[in-house]
Amino acid sequence: MKRFKIPAFWQAVLVIVAAYLVLNNAFPPVTPTTLMIQYMIVVVVGVLLYFSFDDDRFAEFKSPILNVMRADGVLHTSLRWFYLLAIPALVGYLVYGVVKPSFEAPVELRQVHPAPPTTLRVFNKRFDLTKLQNPLRTKLLAIFKKNRDEGWKAYRAEVKKGRNIFYSNCFYCHGDLLDGGGVFAKGFNPAPANFQDVGTIAQLQEAFVFWRITTGGPGLPKEGTPWNSAMPVWHEMLSEEDVWQVITFLYDYVGQVPRMWDQERSKAVTGIKEEILKKRAGMKGKELYAFRCAACHGEKGAGDGPAAKRLYPKPRDFTTGLFKYKTSPGKDLPRNEDLFNTIKFGLTGTVMPAWKSLMTDEQINSLLPVIKGFDTFGVWAPADAPDDAFDPDTGIYKGKPISVTEKLEIKNQIPYTPESIAKGKAAYHKKDTCSACHGQDGRGNITSGKRLKDDWGNRIWPRDQTEPWTWRVTNVPGDTPEARDATIRNIFTRLSVGIPGTPMPEHTKTVSEENRWNIANYVYSLRTTHTSLTDESVVRGTKVSGQLPNSVDDKAWQTADATTLKMVPNIIKEDRLFTPLTDAVTVRTLYNDKEIAFLLTIDDRTDSRPGEPVSMAIQDRSLKMHSDAFAIQFPKQKSYTTKGVTVKPLFRHGDSAHPTTIWYWNAGAVKPKAAPRSILFDATGPNEKLQPRSKDSSLIATGKWHSGQWQVLMKRPRQGGKSGDVNFSEGQFIPISLANWDGSNGEAGSKHTLTSWYWLLLPPQANPLKTYGVPIGIALLVFILGLLLIRSQRKKVI
Repeated sequence: MKRFKIPAFWQAVLVIVAAYLVLNNAFPPVTPTTLMIQYMIVVVVGVLLYFSFDDDRFAEFKSPILNVMRADGVLHTSLRWFYLLAIPALVGYLVYGVVKPSFEAPVELRQVHPAPPTTLRVFNKRFDLTKLQNPLRTKLLAIFKKNRDEGWKAYRAEVKKGRNIFYSNCFYCHGDLLDGGGVFAKGFNPAPANFQDVGTIAQLQEAFVFWRITTGGPGLPKEGTPWNSAMPVWHEMLSEEDVWQVITFLYDYVGQVPRMWDQERSKAVTGIKEEILKKRAGMKGKELYAFRCAACHGEKGAGDGPAAKRLYPKPRDFTTGLFKYKTSPGKDLPRNEDLFNTIKFGLTGTVMPAWKSLMTDEQINSLLPVIKGFDTFGVWAPADAPDDAFDPDTGIYKGKPISVTEKLEIKNQIPYTPESIAKGKAAYHKKDTCSACHGQDGRGNITSGKRLKDDWGNRIWPRDQTEPWTWRVTNVPGDTPEARDATIRNIFTRLSVGIPGTPMPEHTKTVSEENRWNIANYVYSLRTTHTSLTDESVVRGTKVSGQLPNSVDDKAWQTADATTLKMVPNIIKEDRLFTPLTDAVTVRTLYNDKEIAFLLTIDDRTDSRPGEPVSMAIQDRSLKMHSDAFAIQFPKQKSYTTKGVTVKPLFRHGDSAHPTTIWYWNAGAVKPKAAPRSILFDATGPNEKLQPRSKDSSLIATGKWHSGQWQVLMKRPRQGGKSGDVNFSEGQFIPISLANWDGSNGEAGSKHTLTSWYWLLLPPQANPLKTYGVPIGIALLVFILGLLLIRSQRKKVI
């Protein structure tokens, strides 16, 4: 039987195709086009060298090519013309891809584990990282060696201390699951580390982790770019012991062992890990609650865990039997399915994660009686439970808690139509229905003058219905009609059931079923009034002829591209902010030959100007009202580069080697009267005081608050001038960062929200001759060369 063999020519084709697929898909992030072309040229040249090295192999490789060029017949003639046209067209297309104006952001390759220094100076002493070991682990191993029981007791105590520090400082970014998915994680670039990934701390020595935690983003070496990491310099806020306790907790929680050169030490730590994992494999009920839930909800379920103090919204207090999100009717307790789904899928926009990745359904179900068992009001007890069935000290029911099975009936859904939306809008704005709390445009700006609190006494704010990414359980992701209709059913459920424990009531007795469906359709439609959050990293400008707008209401802004970016609180530097109320900013950019203007749009429930009567009436009495303020930050002209290794300023205010310029606008005050003011600041790092430019009046800014939304215009010349500010040149990617101070939330100074560094691009004006002429010219040249080649080969046949 003759052995099958792939011809040499097709071997070459398969190798080239396989190389392309591997280079384009196997190495995230996606390889840039220009780099891909370079790689493929190397691959093609390598393949040709391989086949041309041996005469017989090269002859076999050339045979089908020469056959197509030389042979007669309809098939070969058709193939010749096909290749004669297809190859120049492909070459022209590739050339077009190179010469056309590029809108791809600069490549930011990131070294995950950059080489650490040999020594480190923190906590007023020098550490030799080549020899450094976790002193806490050394102490614990010594106790284990003497007495196993005492060792476990000491180990659990130290891990608990590390847990408390982590949940008071770190989990906002790294998440409850330690997977880098904290509530603020999406606002950071690069993203927080995923400790559950075996490619992170499991591959590192504890000395390396100690270095990264203590020095943060500013401590990264140049090869660790992009070095605008938001990782705080923790040696400024934590003690040395705190850091080692956190490190011990991290390895314990994810069930990993750090790399160690000492084999005996590694064996001992591995033995401890194996015992821990064996115990956790069957963990359920109270044990599971203590391990996964108590850090937020507290050991006794009162919502007072070590993380709770700095959270908004607060973790659920299970002792009252009140649960916000349920599908049971009226004042009925939540169904088991409601509790199960909250644990499994989490609550969007809060620190409550989706536990489905770390807990099985069986484990989640084992938590339900634990949660019910914290009830001190007897709400989970049967109605006929005798008095002696309750604990006399705590009031907790000692028997089996009840289960609610009845579910709100969802029926007669009204289609999502303009007619229904119009009816819903009318019902929404009817007195005492929706707009009194949620505002005229659904942005949560209270118009009733009421200061809202929940049943636990915490200040709360109505949901911004134009931002579906903040809805806890109601929004179903996706743009399909099915996702839309499912979301509308969830809105109907919230209207019908209310949100227990909050001022949001059930509306079954005050609003008809028909109007609840109409309102649900209207509320869904409000998302179309807000630009959606984007994963885009580029803010694009739009060029206009003539003067730029001087007003936020100018219709010219409707021609500008809108980009909505995630904002996060400053949690990396004292004074820190942990409970922001604004979470996104929409940016529009217009420019002409001389100037550039930005329009910032931020949903803000209050017009925070001290003395403003409506805002003062609902102001949280525990917070001092400051003026709302806004800022845009750019690097100095020589503080960044996009060629070779991309370099941006450090997160927030850069540093002395990479200074920045801040455009700042303050809304002023009503009483005592203070006019709005715009100021330019020079910044040289988060530890340095901002330097105002008292004599520079080149920044023109104005702002307007209306119906739960600020719009702020800032404008300056495009040329940086003598101050060294950035030149806004077309075709250049320029780092841009934005900030907001919500005065009603007590934000001032370093307490504010901000974005990571993104890119601003003023699109280069296309040169038709270069963009289209060069590819066409090269394609014609390849076509002519192809004709000449075929002609010469056919002459050889004759």
